[in-house]
Amino acid sequence: MSAFSQIVQTDELVQVAFDSICEKICVLDRGGWIVLTNEAWNQSARQNGASPARCGPGVNYLRVCRTAAGPFAERALEAAIGIDTVLRGACPQFNLDYPCPSPSRKAWFRLTARPLRRPCAGAVVLHSDKTAQVLLSDKLRNTQAQYDALMDNPVHVATVLAADGNIRYQSPACEGVFGARPEELVGRPIFEFVHTGDAEAVRGLLRDCLEHPHRRHICEYRFHGRNGSWRTLESVASNLLSHPEGGILLNSRDITHRKLAERTQRAEYDALARDRRELEALAARLLREQEEERRLVAAELNGKLGQRLACMSLQAAHVGVTAAAAGQTHALQESVASLGRDLHQLGHNLYPPMLDHFGLAVALRDHCAEFERKQGVPVHYVHRGISSRLAVRIAAALYRVAEEGLSNVARHAVANQVWLTLSRTAKGLRLAIRDDGAGFDPAAVQPGSGLGILAMRERLHDVNGSLSIRSRAGGGTEVVALAPLAVSLVHRPLSSL
Repeated sequence: MSAFSQIVQTDELVQVAFDSICEKICVLDRGGWIVLTNEAWNQSARQNGASPARCGPGVNYLRVCRTAAGPFAERALEAAIGIDTVLRGACPQFNLDYPCPSPSRKAWFRLTARPLRRPCAGAVVLHSDKTAQVLLSDKLRNTQAQYDALMDNPVHVATVLAADGNIRYQSPACEGVFGARPEELVGRPIFEFVHTGDAEAVRGLLRDCLEHPHRRHICEYRFHGRNGSWRTLESVASNLLSHPEGGILLNSRDITHRKLAERTQRAEYDALARDRRELEALAARLLREQEEERRLVAAELNGKLGQRLACMSLQAAHVGVTAAAAGQTHALQESVASLGRDLHQLGHNLYPPMLDHFGLAVALRDHCAEFERKQGVPVHYVHRGISSRLAVRIAAALYRVAEEGLSNVARHAVANQVWLTLSRTAKGLRLAIRDDGAGFDPAAVQPGSGLGILAMRERLHDVNGSLSIRSRAGGGTEVVALAPLAVSLVHRPLSSL
């Protein structure tokens, strides 16, 4: 029995303390024989299916390691060689890290062999669990790899600036974005590479970052790139509060192509807006010319053609001399009179003469009466403060809006009553058409499906007016048209005219 074993056996307190150590420990004599193990060593042996006869006192641990087989045989031989060097006094300490996976988890351990102090010759072999350290180390390596990948990413460039703007660090990604190596930038002021028109913005970025260190600041600026070109960068700046030397970190990305696409899109949008204005001007011009043409045709029908039909009727009355001829003459007179009424109605539909002779209020009253007679739907018409001397274009636009609004009531509303109000406000004229009909959901109306509504909007747009529609299913509809009292428009000439 070794001297160390005799010492331990003579003191139970030493054995209890030895067993309370959580690391797995065994004591070897100078020949490599196990003379003592603690409880953690014995418990580990039982969990791995080994008996004390294979790894307990009286077993040569060096022989066990040298004869080990399987995937861990190489590490076991390395452990035997290292422990032997400690036993021979050739090495003060031997360490070996090795994996020891179990069915439930991956585990790593460190074997440590140290020589015993005299008078006992031999060594202490300790197996400590270092799984947590290995996992943490792996996590740190992965984090470092991700960080390195981010720093080398050619899309994002990391730059560390001093407070005065000098470049202290530049990530390798700058070569792919700027066309310059990091060593060409480090030590030089960033303002050497920033466009003079954007230098003040970058100075403001640095000031804001220093004055508000806990915030992130964003800035866009032009940076001198490869071949003398300018690259547009978007940089997010943050203060390096935790760094011992301080500084400002810029995380930048190249947005040159995005800005170019935005400019192209803006130019296309402006072109579409110009086309839309030209189309609106063309539509307004066509509506004005159509209204004028209608007025001229109506005047022709009600004037010259009406007079000629009246003359024809008088001439026919003096033609007949016989009773038979008198009957034919009467029929001819009736045909001429009917044709005259049709022409008069056609002229009224094209352009109501009352609009020119008596004004908008009277013309709307006449149209409401005609609508009530034809459709059988009562129209409550009210007008307040309306002069008979309104601008022709404004009066015609509001009349056509009322005409189209009542036509929509007859076609779609299934209304029992209609209220039409024409009034003067502080800003101009207001025409409101309200019904108690079925109503509809304005949001559900497909664009282009209501040409009547589009025509109303265009007519009002021509006189600087506006149209609004309020409706809901089962709650009726209200159409409100607003127009100024006078028109002073300067239409932009169309390039195609």
